[in-house]
Formats: sequence, C-alpha cells, structure tokens
Amino acid sequence: MQVVQYSSKDILNTSIAKSIDTRGMSCPYPSFEAVRALSTIKSNEVLEVITDSEESALDSIPKVCERRGLEYAVIKVDDKLWNVRIRKR
Repeated sequence: MQVVQYSSKDILNTSIAKSIDTRGMSCPYPSFEAVRALSTIKSNEVLEVITDSEESALDSIPKVCERRGLEYAVIKVDDKLWNVRIRKR
C-alpha cells in the first residue's frame, strides 16, 4: 500500500466508521456514493471508499473533498485498487 495523495496524514491513523465498496462503478459514480455515505456518519468519523476507478480515486473524489473542505487520503492498494478515506466535518 502506498499513500499517493492526501490533505491530512493523521486520517491514516483514525479508525474507519463506515466502508463502502464501489468496485465496478465507473467515474463519477464512486464520488456520488461517497457523498451519500457521508450523510450516514457523524462529524469527525471516517468513511472509506474502496474503488477500482483510478479517475475517481485520484480526481473526482479528492475534488469533492476539496470543495466541501473535507480531509482525505488516497491509498493505492495495488495497480487496480484504491482506498479513499474521508473525514466528515
């Protein structure tokens, strides 16, 4: 695993409140699912989005986080899998 992009490194040491698996969904659907899942967790909790969409992991989900002022980290698990952690405000 390799952290490839982040706004806050301490999010890596925080427990995950909810995890969603968006494998098989093309961009932008993983970011839509992430926004939906964020509405189900409490402030300061962390959502993990599992995706095989490189565009979602490296572009659309980070852009959503930046627009909303959310902390995030993108972790490359292997050549075709990323975990994106997002902390709700």
